[in-house]
Formats: sequence, structure tokens, C-alpha cells
Amino acid sequence: MNKPCCWILADLVLAILILAGCAKDIGGGSTVDALRDAPAGFMQAAPRTGVHLPRDLGPHPQYRLEWWYLTANLRSTDGREFGVQWTLFRNGLRPGPYDEQEPGWRRNELWLAHAALSSPEDHRFASRSARGGSGQAGVTAQPFTAWIDHWQLESLATETWRLAVDGDDFAYRLQIQPELPVVLHGERGFSAKSTGSGGSMYFSYPLVVSGGAIEIDGQRFDVSGQGWFDREWSSQYLQPDQEGWDWMILHLDDGRHLMAFRVRGSKDFYAATLVAADGRAQALGPDEFSLQPREFRHSRYGAVPVVWQLLVPSAELALEVRSRDGDYWNPGVLRYWEGPVSVRGSHIGQGYLEMTGYGG
Repeated sequence: MNKPCCWILADLVLAILILAGCAKDIGGGSTVDALRDAPAGFMQAAPRTGVHLPRDLGPHPQYRLEWWYLTANLRSTDGREFGVQWTLFRNGLRPGPYDEQEPGWRRNELWLAHAALSSPEDHRFASRSARGGSGQAGVTAQPFTAWIDHWQLESLATETWRLAVDGDDFAYRLQIQPELPVVLHGERGFSAKSTGSGGSMYFSYPLVVSGGAIEIDGQRFDVSGQGWFDREWSSQYLQPDQEGWDWMILHLDDGRHLMAFRVRGSKDFYAATLVAADGRAQALGPDEFSLQPREFRHSRYGAVPVVWQLLVPSAELALEVRSRDGDYWNPGVLRYWEGPVSVRGSHIGQGYLEMTGYGG
């Protein structure tokens, strides 16, 4: 990771806030409470907030928590399958906007990035962190660029995005194009996470990975495929009785995409978005689809659900979603599962599965 020791605390703070489902008490307070209530001065996401592009590709210092998140299912020219994840998180310790004349080290925001490269039976992970205001990490909306050190996701003049990541034992350089118009989740981009209050602003782009290369253990593989880009921000997220979530994005053989999640708690909360091949998006309520675990895998951190049944009767979808063979834990203070999946049943396809709150 090549990360200075002084950033271990930054990783801890961000991990607590981002992956709160795995722990209840650190330093005498509930980590779930940290995401439930927006501290004084921070704004909160709501349906009336709306999504405004390209501005909302940039940072929101008036909100507490946000991320830029990309996954891709890739195939090499010799038929090997790979999965890529890259995520940049920003956590505000106090609300902005920040005074640009203020010394950088006093700016109260932290940045964290995760990068992973997955293939059957192999999963590699790296992370980096930074303090805001130092120039070490940041995001601009026009042109869109998200970076931390030398890791970078940027838009080029040709309407192509480029992702560049170097880990200790892996690297990738990918050329990516948004495939369809922006997808707004929930109610005009407000994605509820409970039946009461709480949620985030959330939009996505389906992606085509038109080319690029992966390097692993000194070997280079030319790759292409498809992916998904998520943009999300909020100031409070989980409720006191919620312990984690299961999220998936699926790319189907008929050109449709399906995002679905379950937030686990005393009463599970479900939501989904079905994207037609022409880009039209339909929000699905809990009475319009079913998402249930069917098989568990005993991993190094305990049992996790790796086979799911996903039904959308109105869209004639009856899908089995199965994690690829392997152990896809992203390690850290609060670890989480992130890895590629295959789809079969009424349709075939591929995608990505993220799960938090498992493994003790």
C-alpha cells in the first residue's frame, strides 16, 4: 500500500463511517449513530435536493459522506475473466464550504480510496488515504477528474474516461465510455435506505470498457468488458437497528441492467432500479421484486451469502446470481465483501456483489 503510518487513523475514521454495519461501539459511541444523525451544520439528502449535472460529479463539502465508485467485469483476449473495483470516499469532519485560503492541513475532510482486482480464486486489494486541502486527493466536476496520489479516474476530450491504478502486485489502465444516459435512483435521485428517514442522493452510469490492460505478477492482459459507475452522497445513512447491506449490479444479455439492494435490520429494506436497453430507468419498490439469499459460502471470516434469487415478475426476470469462485473480502478495520458474480435463469449475464456487516 505504501501508506504513511499517520494515515492509519484516517482509514479507521473513514472505515467506521462508511462500513458501519460491522461494528457497534468504538470509543464509547455507536458507529451506526454516526451515520444516522447529520451533525450540526451538515445538509441532508432529500427528494427535493435533485441531481444537477455535471456539477454533482464534483464534491459536496456541505455533506458528510460521499463516494465515487466503479466496478467492471472484464475478459482478456485469451478468454480470462477479471473483475475491477475502484472507489474514492470523502468524509467531512466539519461542514464546508472551506476557505481556500485556510492552510491545507486544517481542512477538516478525509479521503480514502480502495482498489481491487479479482479473478477466479484470486482477489487483490490496495488502499490509499489523504487529508483534504493538501492537493493529495480531490475531485473536479468539469472536466471530471477524481484522484488520490497517482490513482486517477478522469474524463478525456473524446468523452472517454480513463482509470489508472497501481497496486503493489497489480495495476490497470482502462478506457471507459458511459453507455447510456444518467440513471437516477429512487425518487428523482433520492435513494431511501429505510421506511422512516435516511437516505442518499444516488445516480449511476452504465459503462462500456472499450479497451485497456491489466498487469498482475508481471503479466499483461489486454481486456474489454462492461461496468457501472455510482455517485452517492449523504450526511446520515443507517438507522440504529440496521447492521449492513447487500448490493448488486447486474448486466443482462438483452442489454438491460438491474441494480438492487437490501439493508438488513429489524425489518429489512429493499429497493431496486431496472434500466432498459435504451436507458429508461424504472424504480422498483419492495412489492415489485424479491431478493433472497439461497446458498452460503464458508469464507475466512465466516459464512456469507453467495447465491441469490432475484425475481422481477413484471419484467419476466427470474435470476440466479452466483458469486464467482473465490474469497472476495476487502480487508481493513471493517472488512467487506466485493466481487464479481454470474447470472443465469431467465437471462444470463454478469455483475458485481457488495456485502457489509458479515464476518464478525
